[in-house]
Amino acid sequence: MREPTAVVIAFDKDVECILADRVIRRRGVPNYTEYLVKWKDLLDSNVSWERGDTLWQFAKHIQQYKDEDATRMSQA
Repeated sequence: MREPTAVVIAFDKDVECILADRVIRRRGVPNYTEYLVKWKDLLDSNVSWERGDTLWQFAKHIQQYKDEDATRMSQA
């Protein structure tokens, strides 16, 4: 039996910043993280929740968000 082909999503826009994250928990499905993305050169109304595993090309933005979040949490 063959392994299913991995689906790779590539975005044709760039991330300006990550605004928030949330963990999605559903019975029978592995947990995953979504990030609220503000896209560069788009209106604030065009922010969108995107699965973390589809944002592979924006790993530096996710790491920056996590670093800033850790700093905020340590100051609280």
